[in-house]
Amino acid sequence: MNARVLIVDDDPEWREALQLVFSDDDAACEVAPSASAALNLLAEGDFDAVICDVRMEGMDGLELLDRVKKIKPALPVVMITGAGRIADAVSAIKRGALEYVTKPCDTNELRALIVGAIDGKRRRASEATTRPTRPPPSRGRSGELVGQGNAMRALTASIERIATSSAPVLISGETGVGKELVARAIHARGDRRDRPFVAVNTSAVNDDLFESEVFGHVRGAFTGAAQTRKGLVTEADGGTLLLDEIGDMPMSMQAKLLRVLQFGEVRPVGSDRVHFVDVRIIAATHRDLVALVREGRFREDLYFRVNVLPLVVPPLRERREDIPALAVHFLEEARQRASLSPVRSISDDALRMLTAAPWPGNVRELASTIERAVVFSRSETLDLQHDMSAIPTSDASAPGWAPTSHEPPWTLKRVNDAYVQWVLGQTQGDKQRCAEILGVDLSTLYRWQRARHAGRTPSKSP
Repeated sequence: MNARVLIVDDDPEWREALQLVFSDDDAACEVAPSASAALNLLAEGDFDAVICDVRMEGMDGLELLDRVKKIKPALPVVMITGAGRIADAVSAIKRGALEYVTKPCDTNELRALIVGAIDGKRRRASEATTRPTRPPPSRGRSGELVGQGNAMRALTASIERIATSSAPVLISGETGVGKELVARAIHARGDRRDRPFVAVNTSAVNDDLFESEVFGHVRGAFTGAAQTRKGLVTEADGGTLLLDEIGDMPMSMQAKLLRVLQFGEVRPVGSDRVHFVDVRIIAATHRDLVALVREGRFREDLYFRVNVLPLVVPPLRERREDIPALAVHFLEEARQRASLSPVRSISDDALRMLTAAPWPGNVRELASTIERAVVFSRSETLDLQHDMSAIPTSDASAPGWAPTSHEPPWTLKRVNDAYVQWVLGQTQGDKQRCAEILGVDLSTLYRWQRARHAGRTPSKSP
């Protein structure tokens, strides 16, 4: 890791345990028994990350977090506690903490979190040095991903690897999970980041205009073509083209897209000449393309061309631990758009209901719910009684860990995985409590979680 980590905890056993985790041949670790001792160490030298307990005698961890962010705003801070109070988690995230985890925690996951934070900090510092004139990307449009749960960390790691390639990507996931945001994240982390990112929703373009819109046309190609149009593929030359909902692309256009993927060849409507482009294609869909191929509604050769680097975005119900952070994120964005709203925070009860809700519309539905509450609320704190009536309730025909009446049946493995995630959501991420409810050892729960994120079938069903 080649880094220097500061551990702040008034529990000597936890200080020693964490010091063993973060002290190796490539890393140095300092420990502090109190917030004041930590401030002294921070004043004396540089650190790459801080791990801090929330509940401490004297100055608590949240106050220390405030002070650290004032003197070293870019320093990653992870808050850790045995209490597991959701109010502390939200407060820590709002004050700038990278993540909030509860004891007992998986030390391997904690180490991976710190390593990722340090790598990200160093990459941003390097980019700021090598590209000082590059303006910061706009919030919510730059590939910003919110959440540090297991599923999001796995997704972010996949994005980082995919971004190093220029091969086609196929992003799959339910409606509203944020497939375009993931596409923008891939673009923002790759070599094409300074080139255009062009997105087109293929299901929203009229079939008669699709070819002209995507591939362009020459003047006089058809009635109304008063001037030449480059088309979206050419506009994305050198950059990235996102074909959203590619499963709805007209069959007549799929062969033409195949030429772009194979040879970079584009022929505008009405032209007898082709020109060549260098475009990275990212396709996204909520449909089962394999089923569409079997039905003859999607070309098999195009499917194999776009499915070079597959990426699945998990639904919100499978990453409930991220919902508090997402809610705070959307609250801040909504407040910027509704400057006269008195809303400043979300109550603990409302956050619990948000975390437990089924969210069939995924992240998009959560964002819309928060937006409505901010606009119509007349109080500083969003609460259940007056502001959260629009939160979706569970489908009467299915609990949050089973398919709704509108979905096909799930596999037993998916039901098992979803039920474990649902119980984690009910316990606000408290894995010890989750294991007790499931009736298994904590080590068994960790094994299931590791198997789930590694794509293996657990050796024992919940």
